Amino acid sequence: MKNILLLIALLITHLSFSQTEIKTINRPDGVTMKYFNPTPVAIASSHEAGLSLYKNMNTKQYFLAIVVLFKKESPKELTGNLLIQTTGTKGLSLVPVFHKIINMNGQNAASSMYLLTNRDINELKINNLKLISFNAYNQPVGLTLTKNKDLVAKQLSKLLKL
Repeated sequence: MKNILLLIALLITHLSFSQTEIKTINRPDGVTMKYFNPTPVAIASSHEAGLSLYKNMNTKQYFLAIVVLFKKESPKELTGNLLIQTTGTKGLSLVPVFHKIINMNGQNAASSMYLLTNRDINELKINNLKLISFNAYNQPVGLTLTKNKDLVAKQLSKLLKL
């Protein structure tokens, strides 16, 4: 019984730290990116969404990535800007860098990456997220965050130190 409890405690500890562990990729073009694995933030009957931050170490640019799992429909590339409502008074409209369908853990999902401006970074580092909205199937999809509302602020605090 003690071994099982120890194993569960170690697993929980690993999962807690792995969500905030910075990863590094050295691309063939000489660019080094620091990033986090996507972490679930919204779980609804029709979609699940995860977010993660990236930092281009060469240009010092920051990006927010979203991965969306479609539960009731086949995945479709997201289009347009990502709209974010925070606990602050200003919403964000993030400009896309790319949209594509990816295979993640054996399932197809929509993935998009958005460039963060200095204004976006300042808003995200001090406010939790409340709502994210994106376009799929030529219609807006809004998801209220159900978990990890402070995820982006936590990840930003770590990447800003690099």
